[in-house]
Amino acid sequence: MRNQSDPNIRNQMIQNAVPEEKYRKPNPVGNNKWDEENFINFQVMQRGQEIKLVTYRCNTTLDQPKSVTVFFHGLNEHLGLYAHIAQAVSKQANSVVVGFDFRGFGKSQGVRGWLESRQQLENDCIQFIQKIHNLYPGLSLFTLGQSMGGMASYLMGLSNQCEGTILITPAIMDNRNNQSFMKSLGLLFGACFPTWNPFPPVRSPGSRNPQIQEENLKDPYCTLIAVLPGTGRTLVSTMRSLPETFSTYKKPFLVITAGMDKVVDPNVGQELMKQSPSIDKQIIHCEEMWHNCVQEEEILELIPKIVEWITQRSHQ
Repeated sequence: MRNQSDPNIRNQMIQNAVPEEKYRKPNPVGNNKWDEENFINFQVMQRGQEIKLVTYRCNTTLDQPKSVTVFFHGLNEHLGLYAHIAQAVSKQANSVVVGFDFRGFGKSQGVRGWLESRQQLENDCIQFIQKIHNLYPGLSLFTLGQSMGGMASYLMGLSNQCEGTILITPAIMDNRNNQSFMKSLGLLFGACFPTWNPFPPVRSPGSRNPQIQEENLKDPYCTLIAVLPGTGRTLVSTMRSLPETFSTYKKPFLVITAGMDKVVDPNVGQELMKQSPSIDKQIIHCEEMWHNCVQEEEILELIPKIVEWITQRSHQ
């Protein structure tokens, strides 16, 4: 350890950190639910078959919303875990909140846990956003996502599908200190055997609160299988290529990063802030927060800031 640089020592400390009982607290999601499920019919094709993707909506208190915010969830999650944020944004920012469980995740149909390609992820998100534009013509549309959902949110900004993005611990810059062997296997086997699943799940905790992992392991809509090789290949290759686009990212954005992030590079926000030419960019960095921000205790302080960011940029 003596000859390691300070960043290497810091990275090793992050990777070695484990949840502790002293951090046990109730899940911030609480009893919050989405107002509606399956409010629109959303179907896509996979392996020649039509599959249904479950959609969600939280309505505003006003008859006429001021904007629309599309939520995207992280790997192995579902949008039910974002209900507390959706309720706050819809009721306090008067931005109707919508979203869907990605194919193969949550309540949606499809091969469990399989993210086929970056293009497939983008196509599903764009198709959904087009449906939302038809429902709410003329309203500003923002995207919000965590981790893989942050990747989706970023991609929607990159392809000019929204007016601004909220990126929560976004998977847009790889943390090369995390599970390097499994990533190598994913890159090696992912192209030829995308849905091969010979390995037990690798449970790298995303929260310092043991309550969160215990609840998620019991959640029937959290995907508990090992990351499929094809999914790993897509995620790793995309995370390693997206930093090349930071210097062209012009959309307004709020990026929220975690100093104890095991999954994505904790410096992703600083790099995006430094390279992006956007004239409307903001970062919130929580040094002690872990990757799973939406279920970390810090989210209770971050929600009002998310509401404020959307409110200030909404145009009726």
